[in-house]
Amino acid sequence: MLQTLDVALGLSFIFFLFSVLVSTVSEMCLSWSNARGKMLWKAVAHLLPDAGHGKTVEPLKDFVRHPLLAGMHRHTSADASVAKHFPSYLSSGQFGQVLMDMLETKGTGEQAETRWEQVQNGITQMPADTRDSLQALSRDAERNLLPGQEPAGVFQFLAGQWFDAMMDRTTGWYKRLTQVWNFGLGLVLAVACNLNVIAITKALSTNDELRVAFVQKAEASVKAQSELAAKLGVEQSKGARAVFDEAVTELSDAGFPVGWNKTTAKAWATHPISTFFESLLGWLMAGAAAALGAQFWFDLMKKIINMRGTGARPDSGQNVPLGEAGMAAGPIPPAGLIIDGTESRQ
Repeated sequence: MLQTLDVALGLSFIFFLFSVLVSTVSEMCLSWSNARGKMLWKAVAHLLPDAGHGKTVEPLKDFVRHPLLAGMHRHTSADASVAKHFPSYLSSGQFGQVLMDMLETKGTGEQAETRWEQVQNGITQMPADTRDSLQALSRDAERNLLPGQEPAGVFQFLAGQWFDAMMDRTTGWYKRLTQVWNFGLGLVLAVACNLNVIAITKALSTNDELRVAFVQKAEASVKAQSELAAKLGVEQSKGARAVFDEAVTELSDAGFPVGWNKTTAKAWATHPISTFFESLLGWLMAGAAAALGAQFWFDLMKKIINMRGTGARPDSGQNVPLGEAGMAAGPIPPAGLIIDGTESRQ
């Protein structure tokens, strides 16, 4: 049982280092292509559609061209090219502010005496799909109106909630995109480094000294990390790259076909077909591991270390302030009671 946990801990440590490298490269590529901005463009297009359907839908041109929003992407047009430079973040307050100003400006007229009438007039001038959504939102604002509240203020608040709900959905889109990128980049880097998961598993299972060394490295890594793996910076990723290269070198020096060297060349020359399929499966497994992310493997390492009984001991409270130590120790029983629940004798 302990050997199995050690093998799992060693694999998790390697996958953690590998995922840090892949995540760093993936985030650089996604940032360069402004993937977050394109996702936000897509979200606004779903909330306020102007033209097109499905994947070709475009957001409301008046919304994108609004001065408060156009200043973020520096484009006066509202075609698909703006998505390449669209801001990567927009708060619900900014969304509601731009939406309200756009509707009030469009709804200004002689028949609109109040702000709410201007908003309603502006809604009627929107494209069909956008108009239906905003009219439903305006009816909801009138139904939820409390004494002393203005319907325009409630409408803006509900519009912010509507936007936040779409942002939750957009987060799921971006997460799936990141996983696809991590898998693709992980597969490429696994082939480049010849990171054969099957060979690594065999090495950790049969070589006691190698397994102990990787277990110690994993424990030291968990102990040294004070932040979550998702918050690792570029400098820390460089450190992970050095440790990862060292780990691959140790596996290669132990005689296992990992990395591209004489040992690997010999294995491919001796058994080319079996080595190819074994390596292909190992590379795919490495790509799948990278898709799970560094945070997943970091958390798994901590759980395995706790299962092995080598986790951090709970704080004894010696260096904790008196109030915090008292809370950590549990609630103090009321006066007149003892541990077994019977009343004490006065």
